[in-house]
Amino acid sequence: MQVRNTTDRNAKPSAGSMMRDLVSVFLPMEGLMTVAHGVGIFMLVVGSVLGGGLASAQVYRNAAPGEMLYNVKLAVERAQLLLAPNEDYKTGLHAEFADRRIDEAAKLAEESAAHQERVPGVLAAFNSEVTALTAGLESMRATDPQGTVEAAKLMERKMAVYQSELRKASSTLPPQYQSSIAVSRDLVDGTTLLAIAVIVDSHLADASSVSTAVVNNKFEERIQQAENHLNASATTTSATSNAAKVATATRAKEAIAEAKQLVKDQDYRAALSKIEEVAQLTKEVEATDATETTPAPDGTNVNAPAPEQGSTSTNTPTTDTNTNTSTTTNTNTPTTETNTNTTTNTNTQVQP
Repeated sequence: MQVRNTTDRNAKPSAGSMMRDLVSVFLPMEGLMTVAHGVGIFMLVVGSVLGGGLASAQVYRNAAPGEMLYNVKLAVERAQLLLAPNEDYKTGLHAEFADRRIDEAAKLAEESAAHQERVPGVLAAFNSEVTALTAGLESMRATDPQGTVEAAKLMERKMAVYQSELRKASSTLPPQYQSSIAVSRDLVDGTTLLAIAVIVDSHLADASSVSTAVVNNKFEERIQQAENHLNASATTTSATSNAAKVATATRAKEAIAEAKQLVKDQDYRAALSKIEEVAQLTKEVEATDATETTPAPDGTNVNAPAPEQGSTSTNTPTTDTNTNTSTTTNTNTPTTETNTNTTTNTNTQVQP
């Protein structure tokens, strides 16, 4: 009856309203808007990719982790990989995206603690790109030995840049993020060794493709890098260093000497194996350095040695408390004289 009282019986719905009601039964407006939003995003991504990446270069590429457009930036990258015409082009995209991730991680490492929290996630994405680069180099090694040499040279130089950026970020990030840095550094180092192995194999298969000078130069750079790390570790070595660290550093120096001799003898396969041993020993030394310099929550060194017995004395100051209370009461009467003298002395001494 309420509807009857508030509705005009003679009023007829218009054709437009009837059509809207009919459409809403089969396709609700909320669902229509959701579909339209998804189609719009898809068209935007495809347009960016097929349009030469112009929109991506101007807008999305500058988006930083945590910003609204960063997810769109990642979606554009995934679409580019999906639409890549061949494996070589896809490998080039992985190299470009790895450059972006390492730049993002380096910038986040220099910002506030809230931004630094995003570093592990960015490094995880960076690791995925480096893993894809390693797989691409392995694939090229099997299918295109000639073209692999130049790719290996380029990748070896690129990995050196990545290592530099990771070391710089490690020096600014707090201890809780050092494990993520270590994982990325190990991955990059493994890719570097693979690139050197590809160069060595190409030289041994055809000396005209890679000269002896180039091979020697790659080994010398790698040996020099290891020596620099060991020298830097030696400057921080003190009485706190344990015997295991000293022994590991000694073995690393011996392996470096052996690698130099193998390179001089042009026994490159054996030299490559020795370089891998040097890399592992150097990592162990650096890991010991990181452990020794890890601060405790109160700011002290958790690995600092305990003081030797008898070398440190603790002196507690002596406290002397002297309390003198003197009370004299004189009462004089014609017949009685009373003298009362009360003296209280309290001496308190606290000895160590």
